[in-house]
Amino acid sequence: MNPPLLKSAPRSANQARLLLDYVEREHLAPGDRLAPERELAKKLGISRPSLREAIQVLQTQGRLLVRHGIGVFLLEHQEPHHSIEELFEMREILEAPAVEWAAERRSEAQLVEIKRAAEALRVAVADKPIDFERVRLLDMNFHLTIVKSAENQFLNQTLGTLQEIMFRSMDNTLKLPGRLEASEHEHGVIVDAIEKRDALTARLMIIQHIHNARDAWIKYSKKAEV
Repeated sequence: MNPPLLKSAPRSANQARLLLDYVEREHLAPGDRLAPERELAKKLGISRPSLREAIQVLQTQGRLLVRHGIGVFLLEHQEPHHSIEELFEMREILEAPAVEWAAERRSEAQLVEIKRAAEALRVAVADKPIDFERVRLLDMNFHLTIVKSAENQFLNQTLGTLQEIMFRSMDNTLKLPGRLEASEHEHGVIVDAIEKRDALTARLMIIQHIHNARDAWIKYSKKAEV
């Protein structure tokens, strides 16, 4: 059985795509207001909470402007000014305290979920040939499971944004020779630290893990340019 977050890992990105497709079909222009939430959710065939998640993603990307009590407006699309390095910096800002809190606050049931997510990823990595898209989703699921175990309501409210950041920053880096094995080792250290309630080790390892992923992305990008 797939872990519960596997199917929902790219959900916000997919829903955001549905919303952008709707904008294109309706020929909406910058400055136009989107349909009311209830009506728009019905047109897209998704729930209102899912619609809010999609709007949050597109607002983060600078494509929508939310004016509470007034409506949601389409902005002129521009290439995002933030770099991939900044995305990794945001991951560090969000995940470092999350893994530390998870080590301090996690319940036994949450530890089981974290281990289950890690095992599902390990099994997928062992498959031949490797389904890298599935591995990427399971990798995201592992990280998001830890974030949920941090037991911080405000951090949980950023899950949609973090999910979008991770979806973009993880793209293809796991295909680099040796990165999968290194990532698996780093995950193992993180899980072990959470199990032992060793918050410091967990925090230091997630920071190193994110730095290694960033370095892998840089190497991948240079390789792709050749």
